Amino acid sequence: MQETNTEDQLFVDQIKSGDEESVVAIYQAHRNGFIQWAQSTYHADEPTAADVFQDAVICLHHNITCGKLETLTSSLKTYLYAIGKNILRKKLQKESVLDKDENWMIENLYVEPLDNFATNDRQRFVANLMETIGEPCKTILKLFYFKGFSMGAIAQAMDYKNENVAKTQKLRCLTTLKHKLRNQYSGDEFYGD
Repeated sequence: MQETNTEDQLFVDQIKSGDEESVVAIYQAHRNGFIQWAQSTYHADEPTAADVFQDAVICLHHNITCGKLETLTSSLKTYLYAIGKNILRKKLQKESVLDKDENWMIENLYVEPLDNFATNDRQRFVANLMETIGEPCKTILKLFYFKGFSMGAIAQAMDYKNENVAKTQKLRCLTTLKHKLRNQYSGDEFYGD
């Protein structure tokens, strides 16, 4: 066990010194195992588990390069899985608490306003609403709901100070979108088919 921790610490030191091949080696060594673990433990589908693992590796890399992780107190695999578990649990919890407005908007959100193939008025309406909320809201909501980015990954992509800033901004964006939706239509006349 001590030998494994020594090897793992070597990976940490190599990443800290800028060796990107070590990140690739960690990714390849643990990807399949993490996906199988996430599927059996949390019943996550393969694409979700793969996305979560990628976010976990990015977070691991960030923690090492910014000095948050200097010395391992567990195996690298345990540390990486703990990050992945936290990301996955947050993602699954988020998905289970979506309210009616969010579910409805998500189903109809990702249609460009000028898309000739938009098949119904609701899709065109929500696409137009997305255009009215502008940036950064449009990008944040697309990254979160359609690309499956974690809030930490969005914070990095949008160059926010931290994950909490990204969460606050996403909540403001979603509230704005809901308010615009409710101002246009009542739930009964627009949610029904």
